[in-house]
Amino acid sequence: MQVLPSPHLSHLIRHFLVLESDHVELMDHHFFPDGNSGMVFHYGSPFKQHPDSFIYGQVSKFRHIQSTGKIGMLIVVFQPYGSHLLLGIPAHELSDELIPLSELWKTAARDLEEQVISAPDNGKRIQILENFLSKKSGLCLEADPIITQSLSMIYADHGLSPIHELNKTLQVSERQLERKFKAHIGVSPKNFSNIIRLQFFLKLFRTTSSEKNLTEIAYESGYYDQAHLIREFRKNVGLSPGQYIFKTNRLAVNLVQLPPLL
Repeated sequence: MQVLPSPHLSHLIRHFLVLESDHVELMDHHFFPDGNSGMVFHYGSPFKQHPDSFIYGQVSKFRHIQSTGKIGMLIVVFQPYGSHLLLGIPAHELSDELIPLSELWKTAARDLEEQVISAPDNGKRIQILENFLSKKSGLCLEADPIITQSLSMIYADHGLSPIHELNKTLQVSERQLERKFKAHIGVSPKNFSNIIRLQFFLKLFRTTSSEKNLTEIAYESGYYDQAHLIREFRKNVGLSPGQYIFKTNRLAVNLVQLPPLL
């Protein structure tokens, strides 16, 4: 379930995401890039090697993770540059990292975690988080206009346009844009565009009429052919498109629960 943030936090947060599953046994999952960083609270059983609350940076490749019991997670899905704005840390230092909130905000983090986990429902949890982040947002950095314009263009073209067109339109050099993406988002413009292209494929597959086959959707999503799609999909998701679509339980677009044989 997705919940939009209050308007005054939309520069920082894309949405809140609630994930739940009643499986009590240990389960394998794949978590893969979607172009965003986030803040996670486990009010169910935590995943193996996960603290109860943490911030994660941009994800550049899929991760194999395991749940240990019933899943109850509330995720603050940041804008692609959101963790950088909130923490003031160069985004590349957070890429593929998971940082317990207690390392960032000490006692305040422990108080926040206790309030969120013990709250009676997710509506109250979101309210607690919005109050906390509203106080923090006054201290946040400002979003870089080159970054926000770049993201608007990448989203509009579904990650399909060559990066040199961004450089030309925004009148910045390739090196300048690379540096800004590294500092504000945590991955290169090319890698970010590839993530958005993959997400566009997944959206097309969910919403396109069954008359179109995988090759047609792959081509429409900017892949050369089905083989190109499968190669990129395996690299980013750790599964083939068929395994992802037909053999997994999708808790979120980029978090899938694997059956025992996968």
